[in-house]
Amino acid sequence: MDRTPTTTEPVPAALGRTFPTLMAASLSGRVVTLPDDAGGDVSLVVLVFLESAGPMAESWSGPFVGAFTENPRVKPYLVVVIGDSLIGSSLADRIRQGLAGGTPPAEHDRVLIFPEDIERCRRAYAIGDPSLAYIYLLDGRGIIRWMEKGTATPEGLAGLLNTAGTMIEPLFT
Repeated sequence: MDRTPTTTEPVPAALGRTFPTLMAASLSGRVVTLPDDAGGDVSLVVLVFLESAGPMAESWSGPFVGAFTENPRVKPYLVVVIGDSLIGSSLADRIRQGLAGGTPPAEHDRVLIFPEDIERCRRAYAIGDPSLAYIYLLDGRGIIRWMEKGTATPEGLAGLLNTAGTMIEPLFT
């Protein structure tokens, strides 16, 4: 089967497992450890390796944030993996500056720069194709309840929003 960036084939390998610990600096300079610091009952973690995956990430996070913007128990995070050892610190700094300039200051705490060895990161987060965005929906204990990759499709987005809604619903009853 040909896998294209628009594939929304589920990635079941880590469903039901605790999200592997990820420590990264936010654009505001705060060190964040996921899933521990997520602080919500539901967290969306979008992991990208390449700038080209930005539109894929937005195809998921934009509608998700729009659907849950009024709910303080829902926390979205964008994690950008920058392998400083491969691209050099000068280019990594320019990438950080570009992200900071293109992100509203109110969202700087939720955009994380992960300076990890890319191959180690790929193994830890079950990344098959680093040109895709990887999307993880975590519960309040950091358990992965939903996963996907690539660009959002109507079916995939409905699955994400329905799963998140189901996770939040019992909290209000």
